[in-house]
Amino acid sequence: MSVKYRKDISFSLAAYFLKVVGIWLAANRFEEWFRNTTVVYTIATLIFSIWVQMRNLYFYGGDFSVFGYILCNSLGLFMDLFKIILIFIHKKKFLNLIVHMQKNFWHFNYNDYENLIMADAKQMCIYFVCVFSFFSQSAIFSYMIRPLISNIGKNESDRALIFNMWLDLPLSTTPYYEIMYVIQAFALYQAGACYLSFDNIFCIMCLHVSSQFRILQYRMANIHSEKDDSFSKQCYATLKRYIRQHQSLIEFCAILEETYTMIALGQVLMFATLISFLGYQVLLVDLAPSWRLSFINYLLATMCQLWMFAYSCDCVTRESENVSLAVYAGPWINLPMDKFGKMVRKDLQVVVIRSGRVCSLTAGGFFSISLETYTKIMSTAMSYFTIMKQRTVDAANA
Repeated sequence: MSVKYRKDISFSLAAYFLKVVGIWLAANRFEEWFRNTTVVYTIATLIFSIWVQMRNLYFYGGDFSVFGYILCNSLGLFMDLFKIILIFIHKKKFLNLIVHMQKNFWHFNYNDYENLIMADAKQMCIYFVCVFSFFSQSAIFSYMIRPLISNIGKNESDRALIFNMWLDLPLSTTPYYEIMYVIQAFALYQAGACYLSFDNIFCIMCLHVSSQFRILQYRMANIHSEKDDSFSKQCYATLKRYIRQHQSLIEFCAILEETYTMIALGQVLMFATLISFLGYQVLLVDLAPSWRLSFINYLLATMCQLWMFAYSCDCVTRESENVSLAVYAGPWINLPMDKFGKMVRKDLQVVVIRSGRVCSLTAGGFFSISLETYTKIMSTAMSYFTIMKQRTVDAANA
């Protein structure tokens, strides 16, 4: 299954990371087999990385700062594994959403104002995807480079890996060290790609479907500017096309909600804890500069991920709700009260009623994701951070 689409840096970047983890369109059986093999490899590397962190947790020795470090790593890995398993379960629907977006959103049949709306959506996608990818990849590469910096000036017996292994092997000596370092580096990169790939494409889909709601609003409010015809029959035919477009967008949002709702719930539960512990590592723990840089990048990537996640969901909710306002702004009042004029007014009532039931993305169906979710999570994270800070002060005074 292969499709053509407009060139766009945000989508190209999101597609690259999805290909790295193995969730992408396949043109033939060989590509499908290769993608499935890549998914198995990704899951295997995530399980290996989680195993490494769990062994570190077993040997951490009661140091709270070490516990926080392990917890930060483990939360990201568990979330990666959770996301790729859920996306793989909904793989067909997920890929169909991408194909639908390419075919129905990225065509060239737009007027000047509609092209401005599309350009605005693309600009926001580039901003979010590039910034999030930059901080995520910076965190991954700083994790990789950190042991190389710390090993400068040390002898072979004291060399450190990216993560402690706690195995009865001479892992600090050649060639064991080099082999294990490469294994950990590949596993870490795969985890990093999984961390951002599904959120990038989710942001792109949300922002583009919200732009389609904006285009629908414009078309409904300016129906006479598209057709130089005042007959109610022509208006009714045009309205039916717009209703079909509205139904298609509602269905797109429903499938997107079905695919991502549990992922959204997992991320909402994870963000507050992850941000608070990362803040603790950055601000309250005495770290080497290379370690601090790693946690700063990780913290910035997480906060950017949360902002991108909440903002894109909020756009879908607001723009789907605004369709009803566009109906009131239209020239329907000027139509005569003939057969088609009455049918138009009756259908518009249905559109207004349906628009009142907004297309929102929810966290497991419990609540809708919006910008308010962002503020609540940040407030909760700050509360957790304050508690940990007080605990550290109490421990120092004891």
